[in-house]
Amino acid sequence: MAKGQQKATVTFLGGVGEIGKNMTAIECGNDIVIVDCGVAFGDEASPGIDAIIPDVTYIKQNMKKLRGILLTHGHEDHIGAIPYYAELFKDTPIYGTSLTIGLLKRKLEKNAKKCKLNVVSAGDTVTLGDMKAEFIKVVHSMGGACALAITTAAGTVFVTGDFKMDNTPIDGKKTDVQRIAEIGAKGVLLMLGESTNVERKGSSTSEKVVGQSLENIFLANTQKRLIIACFASSNYRVQQILTLAHKYNRKVVLAGKSMKAIVEVASSCGELHVPKGVIVDGVGKLLPSETLVLATGSQGEPLSALKKMSKGEFNKINVGPDDLVVLSSCPIPGNEKSVYDVINDLFRKGADVIYDSMNDIHVSGHAYEEELKLMLSLVHPQFFMPVHGEYRHQYKHAEIAKAIGVCSKNIVIPNLGESYGVTSKGIRKHCNVSAGNIYVDGVVLEDGQSVVNDRRSLAEYGMLIVLAAVNLESGKVVGDVDIVARGFNLTDDVEKSIKNAVFEGIGNADMDKANIDEYARNVKKSVRKLFYRDRQFPIIIPVIVKD
Repeated sequence: MAKGQQKATVTFLGGVGEIGKNMTAIECGNDIVIVDCGVAFGDEASPGIDAIIPDVTYIKQNMKKLRGILLTHGHEDHIGAIPYYAELFKDTPIYGTSLTIGLLKRKLEKNAKKCKLNVVSAGDTVTLGDMKAEFIKVVHSMGGACALAITTAAGTVFVTGDFKMDNTPIDGKKTDVQRIAEIGAKGVLLMLGESTNVERKGSSTSEKVVGQSLENIFLANTQKRLIIACFASSNYRVQQILTLAHKYNRKVVLAGKSMKAIVEVASSCGELHVPKGVIVDGVGKLLPSETLVLATGSQGEPLSALKKMSKGEFNKINVGPDDLVVLSSCPIPGNEKSVYDVINDLFRKGADVIYDSMNDIHVSGHAYEEELKLMLSLVHPQFFMPVHGEYRHQYKHAEIAKAIGVCSKNIVIPNLGESYGVTSKGIRKHCNVSAGNIYVDGVVLEDGQSVVNDRRSLAEYGMLIVLAAVNLESGKVVGDVDIVARGFNLTDDVEKSIKNAVFEGIGNADMDKANIDEYARNVKKSVRKLFYRDRQFPIIIPVIVKD
């Protein structure tokens, strides 16, 4: 890069090589802005974990440069980590549209008053040190979604955020292609483009198609009670359901805390219009033909309203033959078993269930291949980095960028923790920064990876508790060694080998500094060797007592 030339530095703290946990730092001169700060959720690889948030060590090291946090929209994978870092960011201005900030306030609870939350509208520009950021309207599965054009001394960095090109959006507010084209015509140094649906050919389906399919369901099931489950954050879907309920004289019962929250927040900021009198507190004496239950739980979440209904555990709503349940969603990869377990239980209760994509009861809020091509053509960036996707998504998005004319050497597929300096002359990789997963299990875990590793070992290999009494003066085991096994096949031969290993561990301890802790360490090390040879890793807990 030319000496003395200003550069924009982009550092990836989340959202690359993965779905979720989106967080990117953009730096120029003495200023840093963060784009999004989201969560991912635990899966089979992280048992018992509530949430996974980005490692913000790099931000902590550069807090004096931090000028603000820009939020593209209010989904959990874009705002969900902020409450865990509320204390760190309490003096940092946070910008988002009304629905985004409304949802964040609710998540922050008491900490909302400590944080500097700023509501902006599409078309607004905010100043962040020597940088400026313009919020540009894009269509997504929820209201208030925006792309960002961040002006730096090195050039413009364009962040698409999550988007689609829906020509018939529910609220009539289309993706602002004209403004995006204007920004592209002026010159964009770097584009960061979301890659979620790059594998899907053609263009995404309009949300209005779902409304038409849902209306057909209303018309075909006039005598049944309707139970519709969808993402609570999909306020456009919720809007269509409320409108149809009003049209066909059904009262709506909101089932699930997050559903009640989105209706309250979205309606208060004008992103949801609730027909007067359509929402009631409970089913009461309403006939099935007069009732619609709008529920959370389309992903089979363990504590969700629909899951509880499927188990017969939801207050005053007993699912049966008079019910038609509609899952207005597609299972997120990894959730399939949970979703189908719920569907099976609903069928067992005698309900009819509509859940497959053949019914057009769900559409994605993310751009398909042709829409990604259009966005790249409008922005026409000099440099391009595909984000918000696993590596295969990023790779395919990079191939699309090449096909529409972005020079191959100007395309980089970033990985977590990587940092790149960009000028009009080129792009250069900097040293990696600390990045990765911070685990939350009720609270932020200081050594979350070790906790997760232990849980995996417990699930796969079980646990051994080894109890022995030791005479500290002689350094010998007194009496027999007791072994307790859980989730582990303790045969006589294995038990004998473990006891021999305990005697060996005690005998190898340094008598000059031997104490209870030293004996325990030696026993654990000695017993572990038995299993490592066979690639088994049970949790070993030595309990050594003084005789």
